[in-house]
Amino acid sequence: MDTKLLIKDRYRFHDSAKISSPKMEDFITPHKSPFRSRITAFDEFGNKMFDFEQNMVVLGGAITTLEKMWNIRSALTIETINEICQIAPQTQDTEILPQRNCVCLWGIGIGGCGDAFGSVRDVKYYEREVGQNHTTTTEMVPFRVVSSPFTDDNAEKYYLMKETGSGLYAYYAKTFDDTPFIRSLWKDGVEGEDGTEVLPGVHDTTRTDDIETFVEMHMSIDKRDVREWFDLNGEIEKARINTVGLFTAEPIIEEGVVTGYKNVKLFSKFNFDNEPLGLNKEMTLRYRVYAS
Repeated sequence: MDTKLLIKDRYRFHDSAKISSPKMEDFITPHKSPFRSRITAFDEFGNKMFDFEQNMVVLGGAITTLEKMWNIRSALTIETINEICQIAPQTQDTEILPQRNCVCLWGIGIGGCGDAFGSVRDVKYYEREVGQNHTTTTEMVPFRVVSSPFTDDNAEKYYLMKETGSGLYAYYAKTFDDTPFIRSLWKDGVEGEDGTEVLPGVHDTTRTDDIETFVEMHMSIDKRDVREWFDLNGEIEKARINTVGLFTAEPIIEEGVVTGYKNVKLFSKFNFDNEPLGLNKEMTLRYRVYAS
């Protein structure tokens, strides 16, 4: 008789323990994201504006991670931002994901909370777009809206260009300020500060501190980002953001130059309270995705 052994391993890097008297909600298991993340914002003077941590990798991001790690394709396909927003739409590739398909773009939106402070909406695991479901055209906000496509240095950092139908061009995605990097730190920092760097030979350590490993990305919103869109809609006084999304994508390369991106999918999504973007206000974001 044939015997088959079925092993189920939960792909989850972060667990927590709760010790208390049992309640009804203790028997309801919430969705667990495969990663946790932390997003910290600073103003143009280096002052910390907010610092949030929560789980929010969505279904498309989880599938892409597994496809890359096991070099296979999922039977379940998630629509791309290209298709949803009709931005250079294309048929999704069916072959194994290439190495250059990775987390490389980010976008912003205004669907992450209501008007009142503290009304942040939970990110749903099945979501595929920056706005709430089926609200992409109103809740995914372009970084720039200009009269003609970029041909200067801006063409190397703004992507997902779409004609608005009124002779203008909107750019819905932006590249990171610099190359992302991976760090492993001992959790010996004081009051939430970063710990000391883990050095080679750690396998022989006698330390008992935990270690955290993460990839860090730097993103920025400058004085012209976002405001053009609100100004065109006659709502410059309401200029704000409350959602940040990371995208996986594959560059379109022509004569050695990246001219666009295809297969753009939402990897993760972070909702927070409204952050006003007044005149000349700038913002720098430090975005970390933790694997431990």
